[in-house]
Amino acid sequence: MLRRLLLLALLACTPYAYGQGQNNTSKATEKKDATQIDYKQMGAPMPRLKVIPTYDTSSYIVNEEMKLQDSLSHKKKKKKMTQEVIQDKSKKVITNKDVDNGANLLVMMFNPTCSHCEDQTERMEKNIAYFSKSKLLLLATPNQSQYIPGFVAKHHTASYPSMIVGMDSSGFIDKVFLYQALPQINIYNSDRMLIRTFTGEVDVDSLKQYIE
Repeated sequence: MLRRLLLLALLACTPYAYGQGQNNTSKATEKKDATQIDYKQMGAPMPRLKVIPTYDTSSYIVNEEMKLQDSLSHKKKKKKMTQEVIQDKSKKVITNKDVDNGANLLVMMFNPTCSHCEDQTERMEKNIAYFSKSKLLLLATPNQSQYIPGFVAKHHTASYPSMIVGMDSSGFIDKVFLYQALPQINIYNSDRMLIRTFTGEVDVDSLKQYIE
């Protein structure tokens, strides 16, 4: 009787163990497939985005400092509060959902100190009227973060709702950068699949067909 009960228990556990084995194998396969994606190839899905945006807070900070001058006499306290204002204005993080608006997305990888990147940005700004639906996302690497605020202030990028400038904090650039020339512009369709890559400066006429 005891032997029969043990046999029944073993048979009852077998499907569960098999299902668990299949589930673990499936998860391992999914993880392996994700690491094997070549995000540089046409038709590849857009990698995960996590961008820390940089806003032009210069005029805001000046106004806050003027208010603080009346109530704070100590320079260190004033400086500390000003830094807190900057941090508060830059808390939001941009993810894939924030740029999912049913239109093409242009992602430009740039160096804030690169003259070619500055020229390309100015070219985009002069033709910003074409970006009625498409968004333009400018990404710099974390080691360039100290130069992004100056770039944003110089080019007044905060004046353009369709343009977002910030620091890549999810390794996006590492996955898609071709190491050919800066700037590099990746264009993703509404399904966020890669449809075109430009390296180096590019005229707006070449981009128009991808801008909505």
